Amino acid sequence: MDDNQSTFWEKVAKKVSGNASEKDKIGMPPQSPEFNEAKRQAQQIWNNTALPTPDYEPDVERGWQRLQLRVQTRQLPPVTASKKENFIFRWAVAATISVVLVALAYFLIKPASPEWTEIRTAAHQTKTIRLADGSTVALNQNSTFSYPTNFQKENRTVRLSGEAFFNVAKAEGKRFTIFAEGTKTEVIGTAFNLRAYSQEPVKVQVVEGKVAFARTATDDAIFLVPGQEGFIAEKGVTAHKQVIQNTNFESWKTKSLTFNNTQLDQLVTDLENYFNVSITIQNESLRYCRFTTSFQNPDLKEVLDILAVTGNLTITQKGTSYYLDGPGCK
Repeated sequence: MDDNQSTFWEKVAKKVSGNASEKDKIGMPPQSPEFNEAKRQAQQIWNNTALPTPDYEPDVERGWQRLQLRVQTRQLPPVTASKKENFIFRWAVAATISVVLVALAYFLIKPASPEWTEIRTAAHQTKTIRLADGSTVALNQNSTFSYPTNFQKENRTVRLSGEAFFNVAKAEGKRFTIFAEGTKTEVIGTAFNLRAYSQEPVKVQVVEGKVAFARTATDDAIFLVPGQEGFIAEKGVTAHKQVIQNTNFESWKTKSLTFNNTQLDQLVTDLENYFNVSITIQNESLRYCRFTTSFQNPDLKEVLDILAVTGNLTITQKGTSYYLDGPGCK
C-alpha cells in the first residue's frame, strides 16, 4: 500500500470511527455506491468489534507491519478487464476494514498510565514503608520514595530521591529495581543502603545478598557483595566498587555513631549527615587529627563538647553552622 493510498484509508477510518476533523473531511472520496458499500461494511465491523480491556496495550506499529506483509504476499488471481471494477471494490473494502481496526487501537485505546504512591520525609524525620511483597524500606530525612499503587511481585520497580535502607524479600526470583538520580540498582532478595541525594555521588552499601548497580543510561553494571560499596560520581558514567569505607553509613537508622581512629574531616562529614548541620574546619591541619569514640542516640552538643576536650578544639556556633579551630595535628 503506497503512502497516498494509506493516507486515504486512514481518513476513511477516522470518519467511520468518529475521529475525523474538518481538515480530514476535505480529503474524503465522493459518495459513490462502491464507497458507500465499503463504508457500510467497515461500519459493521467497527460496531461488532469488542473493545479490549482498559489495561490492554496494543502494539499498533507491529500490527500495521503485519498487515502490510499480508497484503504484499497475498496470492491474488489475475485481474482481467471484466473483473477490474470488482477487484478494486473488494480491495477497497479489505483496506478500509484493516485500517478501521488499526484506527480503533490507535485512537480509542491508550496505554494505561500506572498510578504511583509517593512518600516524603522532612528534615529530622524518618519513615518505614512495608510493601506488598514483604519488603521493607526505611526512608531517611529529606527523601522521596515512590512505588506503583498496584505494587505486585511481577512489577517490583520503585524510585528514590534521597536515602533509604532496603530489606528486599525474595519473590519467586522476580527482580526488585530502584531508579535513583540516574542510576539503577537491581536485586532479588537482599539488604543494602542506597544514598542518592541530588548534587552528591550515588552510593550503595551492601549488608546481605548481591546487588547489581549501574548508571541507567549505560546499564554497565557492577556486582556488589556484603562488605562492598558501589558509587557513581555526580557526573560520572561508570560505577566503581570498593570495601565499605565508612562504617557509619547506617547511623541514621541505627541511631549510633562509631569512630575508630577516624580523621576529623571524615568525622565532620558523618556529623553533618546525621545532624543535618554545617561544620567548617577553619585550620586545615585539624583535618589530620584522629579520634576513637562512640555514641548511642548521640546529642550534637555532647559530641562537640567531647571533641573539644579530647582534640583541644575551639568550637563556635552561628545558627545551625559550627566552626572548629585549634592548633591542629601533624
